[in-house]
Amino acid sequence: MKLVIALALALPMFAFASGEKYQNRSENPFVPEKGIVTAKQICVDEKNEVFRVFVPAHKQEFCKSYKWDRTDSHYPKKVCVGRTVKDIPAQTVSVSPFYQQLVCVKYDRKDSTRPTCVKSEVRTLQYPTSYIQYTYEAADWRQERPIRTQEKQIESCK
Repeated sequence: MKLVIALALALPMFAFASGEKYQNRSENPFVPEKGIVTAKQICVDEKNEVFRVFVPAHKQEFCKSYKWDRTDSHYPKKVCVGRTVKDIPAQTVSVSPFYQQLVCVKYDRKDSTRPTCVKSEVRTLQYPTSYIQYTYEAADWRQERPIRTQEKQIESCK
């Protein structure tokens, strides 16, 4: 019995050797959230100024139109009319690194708790080519304490 308890207490020590988990954080939505990022998943084509992103095979739902179901008066639901599901094959897509965002330029600060936007403009911004990779122990199931934190660059396309 004492041997079983001793082994149960020692299990977390052996779990470190079983592997590591990787979590990626970036403002770039095309960087995968988990795992090691490879050039096959995403790469930067500096010549054409695009990201080449691999999209795995998946199913996508298409609707001819939408209508609102108001039978539950508190929460109306959006219902798909003419639903079809299509298989999309795996493909590599070229995506622009530039995107547009509505940015508030001037605020009305009469109410100090809630300033309201008076004037806004559309700005063209660029997704970053870097991401932060957090490495966790396999036993750290909450992913609270990273072993390593590294800032990495997205590889260039060959």
